Amino acid sequence: MKHRPLVGSSKSSILVVDNDAHIRRELVDILAHEGYHCIEARDGIEALERISSNQIDLIFLDVFIPRMNGLEVLEKSIADHPEIPVIMISGQSGIREAVAATKKGAFDFIEKPLDAQRILIAARNALSSRRLLQERNKLLHAARERYKMIGTHPKMQEVYNLIERASQVDSKVLITGEPGTGKELVARAIHWNSDRATGPFVALNCSAIPETLIESEMFGHEKGAFTGASSTRVGRFERANGGTLFLDEIGDMSLMMQAKVLRVIEDGVIERVGGNRSIRVNARIIAATNKNLRKEVESGNFRSDLYFRLNVIHISLPPLRERREDIRLLAESFLEEICTTQGLPEKSFSANVWPILEEYSWPGNVRELRNVVERAAILSPEPVIDAPTVQECLSTSEPSLHPYDTVKTLREARREFEREYILTVLKNKEWNIVEAAQALGMDRTNLYRKLREYNIQIPK
Repeated sequence: MKHRPLVGSSKSSILVVDNDAHIRRELVDILAHEGYHCIEARDGIEALERISSNQIDLIFLDVFIPRMNGLEVLEKSIADHPEIPVIMISGQSGIREAVAATKKGAFDFIEKPLDAQRILIAARNALSSRRLLQERNKLLHAARERYKMIGTHPKMQEVYNLIERASQVDSKVLITGEPGTGKELVARAIHWNSDRATGPFVALNCSAIPETLIESEMFGHEKGAFTGASSTRVGRFERANGGTLFLDEIGDMSLMMQAKVLRVIEDGVIERVGGNRSIRVNARIIAATNKNLRKEVESGNFRSDLYFRLNVIHISLPPLRERREDIRLLAESFLEEICTTQGLPEKSFSANVWPILEEYSWPGNVRELRNVVERAAILSPEPVIDAPTVQECLSTSEPSLHPYDTVKTLREARREFEREYILTVLKNKEWNIVEAAQALGMDRTNLYRKLREYNIQIPK
């Protein structure tokens, strides 16, 4: 029977290891007929030499071979080259060893006498698994690069150290810092460098969801649970199962919701709104806030038991004005990224730009810096962005945006800051609602609600 060649099989190199020349020849004939490139080895030592000196995509390995048996070769191969799948071969007397080999990490095992169809199916599955693993690793690498932190300041070095430690465990993390310092970036960096990287990363901005909807957003709801619930909906906790749930601005969560989140953290189960079935969830919790939660606890606005549950690993992000040495690194990195993603020609900053950027107070922190760089890249007609262009891009940022200015009451100051910051982002995004909502970390519905609340008119 003629077997269907695997697409690209001619590029796959397979190592065949068996001390029986007839078995080796039979395997090589079957595999070579399908376009695979085959390399042979007669014993364990020779097999390891072939692995180290050739590009190997798959190994067929007999259990009983001289000089070093198949199990020892398997262990050495997996230790040094975990990306290469190994299919064990065994006679009737070696089935126990072959089963043990699969427990040690072998992809599959085939019993002698050899069956051509079985061999080709196993090879196809193993190589497909290898390709999927390679694609997954590429995606993970790309994600880690995308969410890589930038900066050499000692305070940032401490942040990097905490990110690395947090990535190695499954403990809860509390990230604090002013708006725009990169709290979600830290959360994503922890996720993509952890064992949960292949699971989902689900974010929820606790301040952007109306109180009447946040329970449904978190836990989901059953069909008919309330007016408008026309179908069952899965909540953020369920969506994050096996991955990470990022609760941004958790300091704005109501005491009632805090109690419900605490229960989920303690019990590991949720109930959808309108449901009576307990659903077990396994999501790592990373929370963030721009508030001082200790003071919120003292004032009765935040539960102390939830605070201590969340504050296992605490990462405090410094504002940009406290690490001015990093402004140039950040600006140049942003400019390169923006020119690439926006399809702009390569650009750079003139030397007279740096004093302006480094002396500015950056009330919006890193997020504001990126917006200024993006606007400068778009507005500058020249390949070198000069000081007047940067000064023009900074002109929309006003001193009243500084988070520590003492204006009116705290509530009024927060509202004024929020209104001015939304205006700044809208102007930087040239009044594009979709882009502005993404930059602000909220959906368009909530942004429109804020525009009505603050009486912000969009130019026609």
